[in-house]
Amino acid sequence: MRQALCLALAAGLVACGKPAPPPEAPDVSVTEPAAPGADEIVKSPYEIGQPSEDDVDYAALAAYPAGWHVSTGWPGEYPAGFVVLDPGVKVAGRARPNPDEPASLTCPLPEYANYQIWNQPRVAADDLIFIVATKTVPVTMTADASIEYPTDNGMKVLELKRGDVLSYLRYLGEGFAIFGFNDAEYDINEAELRDISDLTAGVVDEDQWVDVTCMDGTRAWLLYDEVIAHDSIVPSPIVGFGEASDIYPDEVERVREDGLQAEALSDEPFDGGTGD
Repeated sequence: MRQALCLALAAGLVACGKPAPPPEAPDVSVTEPAAPGADEIVKSPYEIGQPSEDDVDYAALAAYPAGWHVSTGWPGEYPAGFVVLDPGVKVAGRARPNPDEPASLTCPLPEYANYQIWNQPRVAADDLIFIVATKTVPVTMTADASIEYPTDNGMKVLELKRGDVLSYLRYLGEGFAIFGFNDAEYDINEAELRDISDLTAGVVDEDQWVDVTCMDGTRAWLLYDEVIAHDSIVPSPIVGFGEASDIYPDEVERVREDGLQAEALSDEPFDGGTGD
């Protein structure tokens, strides 16, 4: 189970040089994505290329217990991902995204593939679906406050009173998170709640899942924390906001080294900073 910062969650990956367009892989046919339009550039990271939650009830599919929130996309300004570095890699998967489901499926993955939400050729070709399950955290207001939050029709104000309890549902990016209150959900900048609630820079528990097409044509749900432990799989390299691709053979060793460094950094204890 992955632990994520409540405040200013970062993917914890190591940057590397921008790769050339993704190479052709024998098991999947990919095409270059169209240049993003202005409306795509301003989207939150978790929204890019994601299905509407009206299409599938992922919360029902995942069947997490009460106290967990399930939604599409992976959190963070630069969402996590993973790259397959060697041939013949097989990982254990599940029929549904729940850690209690037996990991009884064997899923072969293609060499050089980058399973990252911004790698749109791979997302489209393999019909990847990213979801996250987050253990909710109660947040109690310690003062009356008027909190601004964005909507499709501009900014609005949520009036809160001392003693009101919100539910921290998941992190988004750029300091924003989803909070639940009175059966509604609000995208709120966490800075708005500092000093007027008991929201802290602690950690929340979350599971990041991706539904993939395996090389044999079957499908499986993979848990990030499990696949990243494979010796031939490392965290995706960061090359720029909204940018990701499969890697070239001559990039393997550099990506491997950078990925191992990223994993080492992610294992360091959190120092209690606020993420400013």
